[in-house]
Amino acid sequence: MEKRKLTISLVFLLGVLAIAVGAAMRISERADRLEARLREVYDGAVLSALRQMEDMQTALGKAVVTEDRGAEAQYLNQVSAGAAQVQRSLSLLPLSHTATQRAVKFANQLADYTSSLLKTDGLSEADAANLGTLISACADSARALAEAKNDLSDLAAAGETSFYPAGSQTTAAYDSAVEYPTLIYDGPFSDARETGVAKSLPDKAVTQDEALQIARDFVGGERVDGASPGPEMGGVIPCWGVNLRLRDLSLLAAVTKQGGKILFLTPDSADFSPNKSVEECRENALQFLSSRGYDHMKPTYFQVYQGVAVVSFAATQGDTVLYPDLIKVQCRLDTAQVVGWEARNYLMNHTARGLLTPELTEEEARQYVSSRLKPDAARLCLIPTEAGEKLCYEFQGDYGGHTYLAYINAATGRQEELLKVVEGASGLEAV
Repeated sequence: MEKRKLTISLVFLLGVLAIAVGAAMRISERADRLEARLREVYDGAVLSALRQMEDMQTALGKAVVTEDRGAEAQYLNQVSAGAAQVQRSLSLLPLSHTATQRAVKFANQLADYTSSLLKTDGLSEADAANLGTLISACADSARALAEAKNDLSDLAAAGETSFYPAGSQTTAAYDSAVEYPTLIYDGPFSDARETGVAKSLPDKAVTQDEALQIARDFVGGERVDGASPGPEMGGVIPCWGVNLRLRDLSLLAAVTKQGGKILFLTPDSADFSPNKSVEECRENALQFLSSRGYDHMKPTYFQVYQGVAVVSFAATQGDTVLYPDLIKVQCRLDTAQVVGWEARNYLMNHTARGLLTPELTEEEARQYVSSRLKPDAARLCLIPTEAGEKLCYEFQGDYGGHTYLAYINAATGRQEELLKVVEGASGLEAV
C-alpha cells in the first residue's frame, strides 16, 4: 500500500515537473521572441535615424551654398523636419545609452537653430560658419550612433525598457560645437522626367523574329553563340524579350516593339576581374555608342561595382548637354566590353530641340551662385524640371570638402536645382 502511494506521488510530482518545464520553455520562447522583436525595433530605429541624419547633412550643405532665399528656406525646413524625425526614431531607444542621449539633444538643438534661421532675412557669414560646423557635428553624431548600434541591441537582450517620449529634453552632458541662439548619385538627373510617349522611337512595328536579329546585331554577331525569345514586357514602352548566349555569360535584352530599339541589356552575372581602367571602359563605351548610331554623346558620371563600370552619357546639341536624354552603359572590367545598357530616358525624351540660346552670359549667371561655392567654369545644359525642360548654366564648386552643382536658369538667373555629389561605396565620381 505504501509502495502504491509512493508511486502515485512520484507520478504526480513528475507531472507537475513536466508542466513546470513546459511552462518554463514557453516563457523562454516568449522571452526569445520579445528579445528578437526588441532587437528589430532598436535596429530599425537606429537605421531610420542614420538615414535622416545623412539627409540633414546634405540639406545643411545646400542651405549654405545657395543664393536663392526660397531654396535656402526649403533646405532649412528639411533640416528641421529631419531633426524631428530623428527624435521620433530615437524615442524607441534606451535613454541609458550615451550615444542616444547625445543624438537626441543634438537633434533638439539643430531643430531649434534651423527654425530660428527661418525667421531671418538670410544667412549671415556667422550663420554659414555655424552650419558648416553643424555638418561635421551631424556626421560625428551619426558615426557615434552607428558604432553604438550593437550595444543598443545588447540592451534589448538585457531587457532594457527605459523609453522616453519623442522630443523630450535630456540632461546628458553634451558639449555643443556651436553657440545656439535662444529659441545625403549616380549622377545628376539620372531619373529624368517622363511625359507622354517615347519621342525617339521610329514608327515601324517589329516582330519577335526581327527582335532576335536586332539584339544579336546590337551586341555583335561575333560575340553571340545563340539567341532565343524571352519574356514579353509591357508598360509605357512594350518590348520583346531576347535571351542571348555568349561564350562566358548570358544577356537579357529588351527590344522595343515600336522601332526596334534596345531599351535595356543586362548580364546574368557581373563578377569580372578588374583588369581594365575606367578610362578604357569609358572610351570603349563611347565607341560602342557611335557604332550603334548614338552620336554626339558626352560622358557625365560613372559608377563601379562588382567588376562592372557603369558610365552615364548625355546627348548634346551643339555645346549644350541634354540631361533628360541619358544612356547608361555597363562595361565589364576584365575586357572593357559592353555587357549592359539602359536607354529609357533617352528613348522617352530625345528629340531635336529648338534654339538653345541663353539670355544671360556665363558671367551674369555666375552672380547668382554663392560666393562660398567658388564655382569653376560653367557649361550650358538642359535639365528636367516639374514645369518642363529648362536651359541652365551648370556651375561646379566645392564647400566644406564636398562638391556641389548649381543650375542657374540661363534666362532668369533663378536657381533651378542644387545637387551635392556624393561618393558612395560604389565610387561615384565626375568625369
